[in-house]
Amino acid sequence: MIAKAVITALLSCALYGVYHAPIQTLAGLLAFTLFYLHYVFWVFKKWNADFSGHRTTRRNKHSPSNRAMPPIKTLEQNKELILNNSKLHEQFDTCELLNNVKTMAVTRKENKVIRERAKRTMSLSVSKFEQMRGLGQKMTGALLGSLNMVEAADELNMDHVYVSFFDFLWGYTFIGPFSVLLWKRRTIVLRIRQFLWKRGLIKPSDCDYEALCATLLLEQTQAIHYCAKTDKDSERGNIAGFFFANFAYVDNDCNYQVADLFAVDIDLDTKRFVKAKLDDINLNAKETVILLWFNTIAAQHVKLHSMANWGVNVDDALADVNPLFRRSSVVTVMYNYFGYTSFNGFFKTWVEEGLASPGWEDPKKPFVQSFNHSIKEGVWQHGQIVDLVKYSEFINFVVKVRSIFLAEFQKHKEIFPGTDGEAMFVGTILHSLDHYFADWNLKDPLWLDVDDPRFGKMAEVGRVVKAGFVSDVPGLYFHKRYKGSGHPFYEAVYRKAAKINKKLADNMDTCIIK
Repeated sequence: MIAKAVITALLSCALYGVYHAPIQTLAGLLAFTLFYLHYVFWVFKKWNADFSGHRTTRRNKHSPSNRAMPPIKTLEQNKELILNNSKLHEQFDTCELLNNVKTMAVTRKENKVIRERAKRTMSLSVSKFEQMRGLGQKMTGALLGSLNMVEAADELNMDHVYVSFFDFLWGYTFIGPFSVLLWKRRTIVLRIRQFLWKRGLIKPSDCDYEALCATLLLEQTQAIHYCAKTDKDSERGNIAGFFFANFAYVDNDCNYQVADLFAVDIDLDTKRFVKAKLDDINLNAKETVILLWFNTIAAQHVKLHSMANWGVNVDDALADVNPLFRRSSVVTVMYNYFGYTSFNGFFKTWVEEGLASPGWEDPKKPFVQSFNHSIKEGVWQHGQIVDLVKYSEFINFVVKVRSIFLAEFQKHKEIFPGTDGEAMFVGTILHSLDHYFADWNLKDPLWLDVDDPRFGKMAEVGRVVKAGFVSDVPGLYFHKRYKGSGHPFYEAVYRKAAKINKKLADNMDTCIIK
């Protein structure tokens, strides 16, 4: 509908121009046509290099998401890894919360009904369609192409789903340019602000790093690293421990590293930093912010992108049946491609502009190495996160809305063939809210200290990502929110979510679009 309106408006403008200034208008149209044809050829070469002959559809057994999503790693596995890694460093010997990790148990068993609601159907095509639940269309017949319902993929994968050239071109026409314009404009502003700050002409707003540490842990998806809190009678107070085993980071020589254990304690009552350790290093709050932000952008968040691939369907059969979902799926696949395959190529520009150090261009690709490490690590069981519901707006909302989402998904499952409900929840609601809170939590990229002697290089990339890749992409012609979608599933979830927290419900996206 909107696309037709845009095309109609453009045609009207062209006709008006032809009537009033025919030569100039025709010359402009010719120039634009030649430019766009050149652009189409360039896009085709990229599609041919990265998609054609290199990827298979999800129907193919060789596609990672043809098999079921990798299982969540168990609590016992996580406990064992944390405790074993802590033994490698003496400074963890006296950690009170590690004793609580030893006794940590599953506090909330997943209901079989919930698992069944999230379970995908075996086909990417709609095989039964008795009623479209308000969409006013019917479809009968079965199309070939089943999914593996028995085996699970070995690991997550962020960028593997195939799209046709025309979907690829659509993404490069209506998404890519606006995304580039966003980070180009924002990084120009960042460069100007850094220039003025170095010369003492401006000063960023004050940052309470101790409070920010707690916020980055409680109000984003890395809250899943919460493992234990002190006993009620503890002299230390109400302290929560967040443990990151096998923690990926990049040192100040731009070398990819993996620490055995990164641990952060925060006071739940005051919501402030208490202490943090990275292997044998005691960290202050300012250093901890850099590590937590880098984990957000290079480790935790990419897992959401990866899981989302099990919650999409770009099958052409959905164009008439569930067009909003199909378009949202194409957007997600394209953005995963932009974020994984294309992103590392931007470092050359940022190095030339003085925003990043030359080491980020290293052929080893330290940023991508961090991506790959975290994607391979997968997601740990995190039922104990319910302990934090009363301390976190984000967790309180997500825990409640997840149940709503999966209940509605079960009702509408026939129009989401081959779609894993859990993956779709992660790739839409959880992903969009992780962006929303990340943008809100780190209000100024200059809070990240690029001159830090140990972690300054990570702060460089952290500033760029905060400036250009966290907030909403402007200029999009298509609808991307649950709210106002006009779709029976998305609207049903939104109405119930808005009763819990309207502000957050208003920011739930139907796709990965930032």
